[in-house]
Amino acid sequence: MSLKRQIECLEPMVLTPLHGVNGDDWHRAPNGKWSVAQIVQHLALGVDIVARTFDHREEKAPMQRCASPVQAVARTALLTVGRLPAGFKSPEAALPLAKPDPDLVTAQFRMGVAGLQTLVDDWPLERQRTIFVRHPQFGDLNLPEWVRFHYIHCRHHAGQLRALLLWMRE
Repeated sequence: MSLKRQIECLEPMVLTPLHGVNGDDWHRAPNGKWSVAQIVQHLALGVDIVARTFDHREEKAPMQRCASPVQAVARTALLTVGRLPAGFKSPEAALPLAKPDPDLVTAQFRMGVAGLQTLVDDWPLERQRTIFVRHPQFGDLNLPEWVRFHYIHCRHHAGQLRALLLWMRE
């Protein structure tokens, strides 16, 4: 699937199932699980941080990838298989608040996705492949790899959102 198509899928994958979620339902969740608003904020933080970091590296010279051998294997497996590994923990910077504002996190998610799209549209492919942003578990990822990561990550959490919405209807 092309980068453009993966980015185009992010918003509908995450936000379309949430049409009709109102009021306190944004913050309901089983004990120990994230609410709808928390999941959206988690995704928004990740997409937004990556898009802004790449944007700040617009003038940077091509970089060399830094990753441990374990990170390199994990990165290759993730991007090839397309599934997050079991026991995957969220980085501190992407942890949601206890009760995030649904309108703000939805807007932040949309802005982050738009930022990724702008980068893909504006940066030549060679630049996209030679500028890196570090992921705590997978080491340095270039822009196409980050787009793939966000597609996989959003698909993972979209499944959680569907399960949460079903739980709310019970």
